[in-house]
Formats: sequence, C-alpha cells, structure tokens
Amino acid sequence: MTARRKSSKTCHAVKPDGARCRANAVLESGWCFFHHPALAEERRAAQSLGGSRIKTLAADAPDVKVADCRDVVALLGTTINQVRRGQVDPRIGNAVGYLAAILIRAVEQGELEGRIAELEAIIKTQSTALPDSAIMETDS
Repeated sequence: MTARRKSSKTCHAVKPDGARCRANAVLESGWCFFHHPALAEERRAAQSLGGSRIKTLAADAPDVKVADCRDVVALLGTTINQVRRGQVDPRIGNAVGYLAAILIRAVEQGELEGRIAELEAIIKTQSTALPDSAIMETDS
C-alpha cells in the first residue's frame, strides 16, 4: 500500500444508511481510501491480510530453556533481535518480556525460599545440639 496524503476534504461517498462518509479524501480525489474506485485492488490486498499481520515463530521452532536468569537474558536478547529484524511481531516481543519478568520473580522467590529452608535447618540442628541448660540460660 502506498502512502497517501490526506486532504482537508471529506469523502463524497454516501453510506447505505444515507449518511455521508466523514473520512478524509485521499489527495484531491474526493474519495477516502475505502470508497475510492481506483484503490479497490489495494483495499482487497489490505483486507486479505486481516489478522495475519502478527509474525510468530514457526510451530516447529525448538523450545528454549528458561530455568534461571541467564537463560532469560539469552531469550530476551534473541527476542529483541527477532523483533528488530521483523521476524517476530513487537506484541509477541512484549509478551515474552512480560512473561520473562514473571519468570525471573518466580526463580528469585524459589531461591529465597531455598535459602530460608537452609537457615531454618541450621537453626534447628544448632538448637537440638545445645544442652537444655544452655537454652535455659539464654532465656533468662
């Protein structure tokens, strides 16, 4: 589709309900893109694209490993470059970035829970190793 400047005039077309089209006319033609008789082929081409403009990866693209932050950084780097090259739609790139942020938070949460469990185990073994008299002395 070629870029066209809009004029200040509105389209001459009359809609089926009798109302005038209020879209701007293309150049000095007096017609908007949707009603201009000479643009019928371009209009059909644009309509045939429909929702298929979103570029996604092929169905057989291999899964990527995303077990830790390094994996996520690699995925984001790859996705950024795919978006830049037009291989992946920017909306897909945004979704990958959003999901990657959630994944990173989940990984960090899991690591934190692991560290807390280790500390609790250390404290439990230390408290069972102390004699009862030592525990009583620390309470007073």
